[in-house]
Amino acid sequence: MQGTKVGLIAGGTLLAAISGQGQAAMLQPDPAWQQGKLDNGFQWQVLATPQRPGDRIEVRLLVNTGSLTESTQQSGYSHLLPRLALSQQTSPEKSTWQQGMTGHPQPPAIVSYNLTQFNLSLPSTSGRGDSLKEALSWLAETAGELTITPESIDKALQVQDGIATWPEDTRDGWWRYRLKGSTLLGHDPAAQVGQPVDAEHLKAWYQQWYTPDAMTLIVVGNVDSRSVSEQVNKLFGSLKGKRETPAPVPTLSPLKRDAVSIMSPKIQQDRLSMMWDTPWQPIRSSEGLMRYWRSELAREALFWHVQQNLNKNNVRDVELGFDCRVLFLRGQCGIHIDTPNARLDDNLGRIARDLANVRDGGLPAAEFETLMAQKKLELEKLFATYARTNTEVLANQRLRSLQNQVVDLAPEQYQKLRQTFLDQLTPEMVNMDLRQILSQEMALVLQQPEGEPEFNMKQLQATWDKGMSPTEGATGLTPGAHPLGEVSDIPERQ
Repeated sequence: MQGTKVGLIAGGTLLAAISGQGQAAMLQPDPAWQQGKLDNGFQWQVLATPQRPGDRIEVRLLVNTGSLTESTQQSGYSHLLPRLALSQQTSPEKSTWQQGMTGHPQPPAIVSYNLTQFNLSLPSTSGRGDSLKEALSWLAETAGELTITPESIDKALQVQDGIATWPEDTRDGWWRYRLKGSTLLGHDPAAQVGQPVDAEHLKAWYQQWYTPDAMTLIVVGNVDSRSVSEQVNKLFGSLKGKRETPAPVPTLSPLKRDAVSIMSPKIQQDRLSMMWDTPWQPIRSSEGLMRYWRSELAREALFWHVQQNLNKNNVRDVELGFDCRVLFLRGQCGIHIDTPNARLDDNLGRIARDLANVRDGGLPAAEFETLMAQKKLELEKLFATYARTNTEVLANQRLRSLQNQVVDLAPEQYQKLRQTFLDQLTPEMVNMDLRQILSQEMALVLQQPEGEPEFNMKQLQATWDKGMSPTEGATGLTPGAHPLGEVSDIPERQ
């Protein structure tokens, strides 16, 4: 799903920097991933990890359909189908491998606006037995051979709903605010189907959207790639159907640069976010990766700079957070502060002044050197980090790369490109990106605990504007100016 965060994890899912030649070259994907496409359009990808025999085998089936393909009369169909699949357990083998998932953090299925994802986690020994074959058989049945009758629907509706959605809480106040003006409104992936359910209508929707040319299978673990390939051909090659109508593309409107207050039952203390977003572009070339890497380092430097200043000034009533993620074709970032209501205005002013100083004066040289030393140390530990990255992380990273159209590189190639990038990075480059980030207009979003009096957002906006006004010795940039043109593409962060 989009919106889940993309972490910088060593290995086949790492994003890369450019080689420093100033030319945009198309990036080559990690050859360790074996992949293929069947005659019916079904795609599969396998990463065999014989070097870690103790890891679980992770299996993901991604279906390019979700609640956005539903009409008003079909609302809830995308959520009901995984319940149907999970309720159709007919063989002892299926019970065996599903028991192996007990306590596993991944839900068996996740439904979002534009996709449905099935997640299976098998014991490490499954590659040498029948569990993997049975798991793939069940996924093949789910993909094209579901039994959809009034009886099977009633059985599924009687089983507890264990299907997750993305986002996890589709009724969250902030998310509902973010959806304003979006094509996603009115297509809630958590919507429950209206009853009675017309089995024939549900079956027609299933056959229209669950087609093999809109599916991708991911397998990661200590498996034999050739054997998996043969099983995939046998089990999924007979699936029928082809998309006649493309699935709608989910999009979000640009984030409004307003100051808003949203009541939330999930928080105990005020949380204020300074947020911005930009259009997301796929990362396939060295040019795109250069923009990404510089912007990522600038954001990280900014976070640690503000955090260190809070520590130096002994500010104990602020918890600082910083994240970036891709939300349906938009890269969104935010600086978040959790602070008591009575200290909200003062702490916002403190942080705004600190950000303005960085924008106008740049990052202190000592902090740049510390950042570079840290990044080079991380690079030295690249292969050790990769060795500790479990198969669940590798599988999920691969899915996010596919969804966000980011090229994966082999760790050896990553190490070479990353080293060159770090060697050529200068304080001036980082400071240019910092000015770019901090010179744009941001939205102030305050989430307050339910029952708390609504804060005066005009007051907070005035405090922010005052703190972000040009500081002494400024470079001449005006608020909202973009010294480098458009803001860099922003991938997700963990």
